[in-house]
Amino acid sequence: MDGPGPTLLLTRPEAQSKSFLADCERRLGQRIPAVISPVMDIIPVGEPPNLNDFATIVVTSGNAVRQLAGNLEGRRVLTVGEATAALARGQGARAEALGETAEAFLERVEEVTFPAIACRGQHARCNLADRLSAQGGPTVDAVLYDQVPRPLSRAAHALLAGSSPVVVPVFSARSAELLSRVATAAPIVVLAISEAARTAWNGDAEFRVAERPTAESMCDLVVGAL
Repeated sequence: MDGPGPTLLLTRPEAQSKSFLADCERRLGQRIPAVISPVMDIIPVGEPPNLNDFATIVVTSGNAVRQLAGNLEGRRVLTVGEATAALARGQGARAEALGETAEAFLERVEEVTFPAIACRGQHARCNLADRLSAQGGPTVDAVLYDQVPRPLSRAAHALLAGSSPVVVPVFSARSAELLSRVATAAPIVVLAISEAARTAWNGDAEFRVAERPTAESMCDLVVGAL
């Protein structure tokens, strides 16, 4: 890129953004200019479900694991994504990732013991409960949290209104959708964790899609973009 170097705009929750930034800086071997401004808040919905009636707990995200904190000890948990499985194991669960995407998970539906409960956020591209019920056995759909839009910070708006390039990693279709509503003047490079996140972005940008839907692959994209 010509002119001033790019700045990262990180819009996951602050702790996750700081952790991801640190990983990228270690990979690159230098500090990276960055603005952290979460684009949504994770808000619990209702009470945590009673898990005792289910043979398998299906979890689609780390946020769902966090909502179930304290209730996973000793339980069989199947996840979308190894990072989510690792988080569940940290809560004492017997957790295994069946795939990095919902579609990959469904290819191993024979490994799910029913009845099951599928725990997710309000905004999801794939309703695993419906798919599992159709392909395998009875599965309850449990919405544990909502992904509520959060206004960007002044620093983020100033960055997007400037003329220097901005590199924007998006880790979900929901964050891509919300971010693309913001007016921008700066040249934008969107690093999408999946094709679903890429297509959810509504507007002009340069797009790059991760080879795999993992933080490591997203870090690869960041290093390549800088």
